[in-house]
Amino acid sequence: MMESVCTAGLIIIGDEILRGQIIDTNTSYLAKRLRACGIKLQKITVIPDVVDEIAKTVLEASKEYSVVFTSGGVGPTHDDVTYEAVAKGLGLKFEQNGELVDICLNLFPNNNDKETQRLTIVPTPCELIHIYSPKKYAIIKAKNVYMLPGSPTYFEAAVNVIIPQLKGDTSLHFEEIDINLNELSLVRILDEHAEYWKDKVNIGSYPQRTPECFTRITLEGRKEDVLEAKGKLLYSLPIQKIRNLKNGFSYYHAKTVLEDTENEVHIKYAVDILEQCYKIYKPEEVFVSFNGGKDCTVVLHLAACVAKLQNISSLLCLYVTAEPFPEVDSFVERASQYYGLELIKKKCPLRDALCSLLNEKTNLKASLMGMRRGDPGTQNLEVFKPTDTTWPNLIRVNPILKWSYDQVWKFLLKYNVPYCPLYDEGYTSLGTKSTTIPNPRLKDPDNPSSYLPAYTLTDESAERQGRV
Repeated sequence: MMESVCTAGLIIIGDEILRGQIIDTNTSYLAKRLRACGIKLQKITVIPDVVDEIAKTVLEASKEYSVVFTSGGVGPTHDDVTYEAVAKGLGLKFEQNGELVDICLNLFPNNNDKETQRLTIVPTPCELIHIYSPKKYAIIKAKNVYMLPGSPTYFEAAVNVIIPQLKGDTSLHFEEIDINLNELSLVRILDEHAEYWKDKVNIGSYPQRTPECFTRITLEGRKEDVLEAKGKLLYSLPIQKIRNLKNGFSYYHAKTVLEDTENEVHIKYAVDILEQCYKIYKPEEVFVSFNGGKDCTVVLHLAACVAKLQNISSLLCLYVTAEPFPEVDSFVERASQYYGLELIKKKCPLRDALCSLLNEKTNLKASLMGMRRGDPGTQNLEVFKPTDTTWPNLIRVNPILKWSYDQVWKFLLKYNVPYCPLYDEGYTSLGTKSTTIPNPRLKDPDNPSSYLPAYTLTDESAERQGRV
């Protein structure tokens, strides 16, 4: 029968630990096993082989935590005093256990001396928990205190038997975020989120220095709470600095955007078009034409919002490459992780790439695109527009056709959408590597060798001045 517990304490006993003669591996092993079953290891204490100190520490821990584990001090030598100390601390008798005598005779058939007999004198009453690996032996449990050997081999074997008998509140879920910022720059954000999730999600931050410096943020708690907390935290962090965007996009991101459709007419316009598209076509009949540019990034993010609320499991994206920037390639891969995309790559020309895609996936009928008024060839473009007769048969869907350059950037920045880092280096419109340069309008007046970010461009008509 499972014992219901929620907190635990660990007492490491041994002068050799305090002297640094032995490296303690038991703590990490127990902590991981407890966490996996939803039990919080609240405190770890290291104390010497002194009866009164062990007794006092065990008594205090047994009152404070659901279960207590001790490690070490259960052998046959003069300094193995854990059994005696636990008996004293818990106010129990300290006497020989007949069942332990039989176990010790089997363990040491040719040794019935005083030292071996010492192993059989334990707190009474107690419970014996039988362990069969690497040899048959027994763990003593008195009240809520488990007395484990210090040897990692025997300690781990005992933990493997005991932990399945314990039932935590809820299995704890663990997530982490690695970000290319120092811990100091994250203090305000982490403080706000730690306070918001107090007593529900434990948020920690840990500087990492291998192979390069970054900060690892950890979140631990009930799975539902942790995933929501992670989504909100990702929304607050500078997304361009996140090292691994896998599973980054969440229901929270979608909800935040869609709640704004009441106040932002252009966002509502785009969302309505996407929802209409998914009413006309099945999800498996739609794909996103994604080249890593800012406009199709907006469309991808909006489509991911609609897909999240409609429980569409995955978006198909076509990425057609022609002499791409390495930064664009890298961003497309990161975006694929962030949104959980099914990404298909094809080589230019575009028409051949589309033909190849439709030969592989004959069910496709509509392509979501990031075209806006003012882009080349958009004079007669409509929101839903069939391809020309010489092209593969598709419906082109243009959710942000009426958006402005300024609206694109306000959207990306407001909703913390991941975008290609070249836009932070003065590029305002991305083509091939040989035909695209930073926009001359964005040269930094204080440093002519550098450029201001794309979102600082105020003259929309100059958007394509970096295309040569």
